Amino acid sequence: MKYIKSISAAALAVLMFTACSVSAPKVDPQPSSITKADVDSASYAFGVFMAQMIGTNNLGDLNLNQIVKGYKDYLKNSDNFDNSFVNDRMNSFMGKRMEAVGQENLRKGQEFLAKKAKEEGVITTESGLMYKIISNGNGNFPTSPRDTVTANYKLSSIDGELIESSEGSGPVTFPLENVIPGWVEGIQKIDEGGKIMLYVPSDLAYGENGPTGPNATLVFEVDLIEVMHASDAQ
Repeated sequence: MKYIKSISAAALAVLMFTACSVSAPKVDPQPSSITKADVDSASYAFGVFMAQMIGTNNLGDLNLNQIVKGYKDYLKNSDNFDNSFVNDRMNSFMGKRMEAVGQENLRKGQEFLAKKAKEEGVITTESGLMYKIISNGNGNFPTSPRDTVTANYKLSSIDGELIESSEGSGPVTFPLENVIPGWVEGIQKIDEGGKIMLYVPSDLAYGENGPTGPNATLVFEVDLIEVMHASDAQ
């Protein structure tokens, strides 16, 4: 199953570290053929790029005034900024932020699962996985993590945001033992041709490396198309 990854916060820190460790830039005037409109267009695009980097790396809402101040201060006197300036601050911030976001996601996930457990048809297993059978299939169940299955799926956050889907690329085929624990257990609850909802706590999903952040509870809608038993291949 595909797992979407963005540029890591560490990569952003390296990028910013590199930018701050070079010699002071020489800010030359633009050549005469470069118009104000050209400069404004490029400047605006660079602002968009910075915003994309902030969003992609899940840095949250930063202080634009301080971003501009840092930019101006560095251009004014780069000698005030040693090679560790950016790294130290970004690593400290990202460590604190990841811990805080993780705790918040854990709390929200627990609240979501507690509410979901009360819904009709939702079953909670000993591991903490929750599932709901939407429709039954032909009675051919996966019986081992070594079985290979073909399925269509949608992955969503607990807020209902669609994160990933097989709709565009078509069904995926994989051995159950190669996916997250919530799938290994959950897919064995549905038979070929059936549909199931999986409500997966973070410890049965991606833990601190979730596609929506650390400790995220995830929701999967799965149509099981085919089951290929490992025992049949022997």
